[in-house]
Amino acid sequence: MADITSRLPVEVIAGVIGIPDADHERFHAWALDMNMGPEDYARSIAAATAMRDYLTPIVEARKAGPQDDLVSDIVTAEIDGERLDDEHIYGFLRLLLPAGAETTYAAMGNCLYALLTHPDILDRVRRDPGLLDAVIEETLRWETSVTMVNRETTCPVEIGGVTVPAGVSLVAATGSANRDEARFAEGARWDVAAGHAPHIAFGTGRHQCLGMHLARMELRVGLAAVIDRLVGLRLDDDAPPVRGMAFRSPPALPVTFDAVRPGPEPATA
Repeated sequence: MADITSRLPVEVIAGVIGIPDADHERFHAWALDMNMGPEDYARSIAAATAMRDYLTPIVEARKAGPQDDLVSDIVTAEIDGERLDDEHIYGFLRLLLPAGAETTYAAMGNCLYALLTHPDILDRVRRDPGLLDAVIEETLRWETSVTMVNRETTCPVEIGGVTVPAGVSLVAATGSANRDEARFAEGARWDVAAGHAPHIAFGTGRHQCLGMHLARMELRVGLAAVIDRLVGLRLDDDAPPVRGMAFRSPPALPVTFDAVRPGPEPATA
């Protein structure tokens, strides 16, 4: 989890933003610290401040000379002739870094846990990588990385026979909904072949996650690379179970493998 799954999403987000490869390591550290807000607020704020200080010259440079990266898109975007002010620009970037890191990192760990504890399915994926899409969708349903989200009622609504007035803050348990007994006969069981109904791991409607397509792509590419390059990948010991409340993932995945298959040659200019 520390060596692969926690690093990949941060490097992808840093690359999308336009951060030099040499600085990905510090962005990884900031992402981890920023997500510690509820547990260590001072550490989280310090990381957010450090990230803003780092991004300031990059943002100013993109204002003067836009490039082909997300920072340029954000600072030059206009709606009705108006652009985002600095507070919104840095708020957007502070949101992207941890949001694009923690959830995908946890989801990738959950997918690997499911495959490693179901070696028969892992063997099938080795023979047919096209099965990865079904593996990803079933894992997102079975162990969604984010189990709950906050919502506020905008009008009176009836939920389960209870009338909830407008203006009430609710916690929507998406993790529970994805195992709803009324929709899934064996919702607590990971079963790629079951053809389960659509999940709501990415929300729905106006609240649907804008990063869901990027997350799915990262999962497909990352999982395929791990399975292809680590020949004979298997658990080295009993894996700790998936755990957590708001965010769920295995804390570690001890593995062994027989060989490392060379990856593609890096692209050259």
